[in-house]
Formats: sequence, C-alpha cells, structure tokens
Amino acid sequence: MSEQPLVTVTIDGTQVQVPKGTWLVEAAKQIQREIPVYCYHRKMGPAGLCRICLVEIEGMPKLQIACNTAVTDGMVVHTQSDKASDGRRAVLELYLVNHPLDCPICDKGGECDLQDYAMAYGQGYSRSVDPKVSKPKAVDLGPTIVLDEERCVVCQRCVRFDDMIVGERELVLKDRGVRNIIATANGEPYRHNYTGNVTELCPVGALTSKTYRFKSRPWDLRRTETTCTQCPVGCQMHVDVRVGVVQRTMSVENDDAISDGWLCDRGRYNVGFYDAPERITQPMYKRDGGWVQIGWDDALDLWATAIREACAVNPASVGVVGGGRLTNEETFVLQHLFRAKGVANLDWRAGRQRQASPGRNAGSLVDLESCSAILLVGESPAERAPVMDLRIRKAALQKGAKVVRIASAERAYPAPIPSTDVATVAEAIKTVPKEAKRIAIVWDGCDGELATSLLERLPADAEILTYISGEQPNARGAEAMGMLPFGKPGYVKVESGLGAAEMFAAASDGKLAVLSIFGANPALYRADFAPASFTVVSDLFMSETAQLADLVLPAKGPFEKTGTTTNMTGDVLPVNAAHSLETPADALSDLEMIVALAEKLGVELPGAEEVDAAVIRHLAKPPEDFTLGDARFGFEAREKKKRGKETSFEVVVQTRIFAGGGTSAHDARIAELCPLPAAAISPEDAAEIGVSTGDYVDLVPLDRGADGALLGVLRQAQDDNPNHNVGRDLLVEVREGMPRGVVALIGGLPDSPANLFDGANVSVTNIRQTAEDPAETVGAPA
Repeated sequence: MSEQPLVTVTIDGTQVQVPKGTWLVEAAKQIQREIPVYCYHRKMGPAGLCRICLVEIEGMPKLQIACNTAVTDGMVVHTQSDKASDGRRAVLELYLVNHPLDCPICDKGGECDLQDYAMAYGQGYSRSVDPKVSKPKAVDLGPTIVLDEERCVVCQRCVRFDDMIVGERELVLKDRGVRNIIATANGEPYRHNYTGNVTELCPVGALTSKTYRFKSRPWDLRRTETTCTQCPVGCQMHVDVRVGVVQRTMSVENDDAISDGWLCDRGRYNVGFYDAPERITQPMYKRDGGWVQIGWDDALDLWATAIREACAVNPASVGVVGGGRLTNEETFVLQHLFRAKGVANLDWRAGRQRQASPGRNAGSLVDLESCSAILLVGESPAERAPVMDLRIRKAALQKGAKVVRIASAERAYPAPIPSTDVATVAEAIKTVPKEAKRIAIVWDGCDGELATSLLERLPADAEILTYISGEQPNARGAEAMGMLPFGKPGYVKVESGLGAAEMFAAASDGKLAVLSIFGANPALYRADFAPASFTVVSDLFMSETAQLADLVLPAKGPFEKTGTTTNMTGDVLPVNAAHSLETPADALSDLEMIVALAEKLGVELPGAEEVDAAVIRHLAKPPEDFTLGDARFGFEAREKKKRGKETSFEVVVQTRIFAGGGTSAHDARIAELCPLPAAAISPEDAAEIGVSTGDYVDLVPLDRGADGALLGVLRQAQDDNPNHNVGRDLLVEVREGMPRGVVALIGGLPDSPANLFDGANVSVTNIRQTAEDPAETVGAPA
C-alpha cells in the first residue's frame, strides 16, 4: 500500500508534518499535546460520541471534534484556546450532572480520565438542583468484571472493542437517553478470552476487575515492565505490586509489534499463584513413600551424586526434560552443563508439540494483518496464543482476509468473522483466493505430515509466511539454545540422543537412572510418562509430575527472575523481576539451581556476559535449512483410525487457556474461569446416541489394536485411583461443525486428565440427562 503524502498543520503555534488523513487527535501527539478523549481509541478509530475533544480550527465557525477531523494542508488548530476550554467545560458539566461523587471509594481514583479532565476543564460546582438519576451499582457482569452503571459515561469503548477487535459482540448498549446502560446482548455472563481489556479501555470507574477491586491506589503500586510468559506470544505487560503481592497486570499501550496493546485474560488475571499457600517453599525429598523437607545443600548433594554415579557407568542413562518455560539464559546453561557431562538426552518437548521454530519463511505478528489468506492447521491459536488470534480476527474483520481451518473440531469463530472449515488440505487449497499474494500458515507444531502437505501445495508465486503457535512460552528459545536431542545451540546437528518420549520409555523399562525435569509437567499431558530410578523436578507446585519424583525443588516464577525469552516469531524479549515482590526465602531460579549443581559436579560454566552473547548469537538469525514439519523433529505419523462401530469415537484433545495443573490450578482468584471436564460431539452423533448439551456422560476406552498399550496405561491409572478417571462425569457440548466420530476433550485438567486419552478410541456410556438431579445420579458432579 502506497504511503500517504505529508501535509503541514499548525497546532498551538507549532508546525508539524503528518500523513494526509491523520486524525487531528493523533497529529497533536506529535508535539506532545494531549487532547482529552473518552470514546476515541487509536486501535478502534473515531466514534464522535463524547464531544470532549473539542478544538478551535481557524476558518470554521464552530468548535470541531479532534477525533473525527482529518488534518488538511495549512490547517491551523488551537487546542487550548478559551473557546475550546469553554466548550469542554460545558460538556463536562453535562457528564457530571448524574455522575456519582464516589471518587474516594472508586477503583479508578487516581487514574480516572473524568477526574483529570474535571480538574483541568471543569467549573468546580454544579448548577443542577435535581437529584441524580439512580442506576444499578456493583453489577456482576461476568466472572471477571463488575459494572457500576451510575459511573458509565456511555463512551461505548467496551461495546466497540467487543465488536471491532474481538468480534464477539457480547456487550451492547440498552435503553435510551439518560437510562442508557451497558449489558450483555443475551443476558448471559460476559465471558470470552479478552474481557479484561474493557477495564483498561473504560475511562472511568464503570468497569472494574473483580481481582483488583478495593486492593490499592495507583500511587501505592510499584510498577515493572516485563514479558508475559503464559503463552508463546510474549505480550509486554506492566506488573503492579503492593506490600509484596502482585495486585494486577496491565497492557503496554505502545506494544504494537507484539500484543497490539491488548492482553488475554490468562495473562491479565493468572497472577494470584505467587502467594498461594500450596506453593513449594523448601526442597522436598521422598523417603519411605513420604515427603520430608531438606536443605538445599542436602538436595544438591543427592542430585549431583545421582548424576555423577549414573554418568560414570553410562551417560546415556541420564536425561533432561524442560526449557520451554525457562529463560533463554537458563536453557543455554542447562544444556551446557549436561552436555559437559556427556549427556545427549535433552528435550524441551514435554507435551504433544514436536516443533517450535518454523525455520525459513517465518513471519512477524504484524505481517499477519496483511495476509490475504490465513490457514490454520491443527489447533488454532484461539486458546494456545489468544492475542495472536486477535491479529487473525483483525485481518478478517478489518482487512477482509480469508480464514480457513483445516480438520478442526474447535468451536466456530464468532459470526462476524468470516471463516471456513474444511476437512482436508485439498479442500483448503481450493478455498484460497486466486489473487492471494501473501498467505499465512499457522500450525500447532503437532502433525508434521499435514503441515508439509499444505506447504507443498500452495501457489508457488505467493509469499508464504509460517507460524507455530505452541504449548510453551519459550519453546522456540529452547530449540535455539540446544534443548533438542539432535541439535546443539543454533540448531547445530549432533549425534542424536533420546527425545522425551524415548526417555520415558527407557524409564519405564528401568534403563534411565536419572531424569531431571525443569518447569514441565509431562505426567499431566502424556500417557507414556514414567519416572526414572531417581527423578528430580523443579517447579512452583507439587504437580502431577512432582508427585512421582524423588526430589522436588522450589522454583521462582517468571515475575521473580530476570532474563530473556523468545516468542513464537523469534523476538527476544525481556523478563524482569517485579519490584518489591516477596519470594519464598528458599525458592531459587532455575539458573541458580543449575549453577549450584554445576559447582557440585565440578563443571565450569560460561560467565554471564558469555551467556548473553551466546543467546544473542544463536537467536540473531533464524534457521534457513528447514521449514514446517521437518523430519529431524521426529514426527510420528498418526493413523486415521477406522471407526469400529457407530458408538465409538476417536478422542481429540484441545487446549483451553485456563486449563493446566500449574499456575491456573493454584490461583483461587480465577477458579471460576477454569473449564469443567467436557466432551464435545457433533449434532449428528448427539442425535444418534441421544444426548444433548448439558447432559453428563462417561467415556470408556476400547480394546482395539493400536490402543492396546495406551489402554493398559489408562486402565492401570483407573485401578490406582478410580476417582481420577478422565472418562467420568463429562459435561456434554453439542458443537456445530464437529466432524462425525470424534469427541473433543479439554486437556490439562488435573482432575480429569484427558490428554492421556489423545488418539484413543472410546465409547460413550452412563448417559445422564439434564433433567436428572446430579446429586441423585451415581458419579455425577454435585
């Protein structure tokens, strides 16, 4: 797209050149002149509703609104004239006629635009003698938001965000005139993955976060800018701490290249785990089947002795899993230490994802917005990388991009977003517009054959951009730092060691003496996980994997340490420890653990400057010798299983941002956001077996050929703990667009580990209809 020519405009006596068509409110920012706004937001454009942005333009008889007035060459504007100030004063008087005077108890106090503008332009008294109009207060709008209708100035930022940015269209304006209120369109709770953004968009105290209500004033907070590590997007965020506790996180407005100024609800709200009472605060050692607390010296001695003795016999009996949730620096030092001991069994891939680096043709997040077609392969980023998904929605809503999902069992996009679901690669190719010159592939990193097939069949004359939306925040950094069995830092090929799956198999056969796991929970996500003879886990909580370990080490969280992380598009981003955040006294960062272990093992590690230089060197240039689905990543072909009988289903495991056995499971403030165990099936299958949305069912694995090994694991797990059954008490969702013969389960739920069923054939049993009282139904949740 050609650039707009520059025009010259004079604002408050200062000349400035800006592109033709620039809104006056944006042009004024070039000379550090802030024009007051309520309804306008630079990501949503002008609305012209609030009228507070009045300015005086020479040659025009009346005041004009700066948000919806484009600059023209030679325009002369006065933003601070008496006429403009009088206009704003009149507008503010009308806003304050019915606005409650509850600033001392309002959560927006100290950072409220209405407060600021009233001080700057208000007249300081009211001429109204009528009582203020009463409206509902403390309205429970949904699991994250409380609404105070009396404070609302009807700027409609929240409504426009839900329409223009997210496309959900849940929030609407109801009633008329002075009785205007914000509400949900269908009367249901306001709920999607981006609801928290409206609390920042709200210029007053009408929309407030439940987790931050009555917690602090902004001047009491210590603010740190860092990178969100809940997913691989790497959104920049502000972390606000008071009295040693994280009170809230906020978006970074100018983070255009990464987050576009937004946060998902997982990144915004999942911060209450830092002071959770279940957090591990001291090394734990399993003795005689029970846990005992020990000191760090003893823990390091046990760990180092086990590694030293195993390496003396055979370094191939030692393995390391982790890195996808560590910093780049921690991952580099981790692989350096174990490779120095001759260990080649290194892998970050603790879950289903096999590849994180797209190699050549890798695109940036901003590039997504200019693509004519976006093809989603495997799981979409809607739950894996939510803020990336906003880029896809933006391309579809605002730029007309064609969004195609291949073999998807996920919920459909909201109606305003034009998207197409197809079953095969061949069908996807047919849907790509012939005139498309830039095409994006967004892959989940799991089915290599599917990604390769698509890549090979796209038009040769089109520019192809590739993306991998993965399971772990620093997966790409872990690969570049050498946490792969076949590659050292910089993807340098070496003689391959064992990958994670092979390590677990070796452990199951008694051939793995020591297994060290850093920031990963494979026991929740893999049916093939088995602990080694001596297993060490570094984590914040006693996860499913930690419970099977012999030694558990208390780790610091991402807000408690400093380093860098690499997001899904290769951007190297800072991770900064939050100011004044209180950390458990005996918790160490993974880097501190690795350094202490190296000292015990007598391995000399590179210095801090050398590590920093290595990180930059290995991440500076993306690899060009491979692309999506490269064979070196060891993809296992998944056979398309033939449906045995009409009542059998193949399990597909899907991600939800608030599922997981780690931080989300130990954050009481967001318990309402965590999903319930559910099973989604197609309307055709639902009619066939006689179930409806809201019913409860059980799933039972079938004895069928390739499922035998998995079946044994599942049945053994059920025998060990009958109440910890993935197939019990599942809430039915009849989902439009689902393929027949498939049941979609939510992965990462500690009380219902559906991941263990991934790819298995199951039958549906023990159907309990919605009308039945769950309390009277055996096995149904209360």
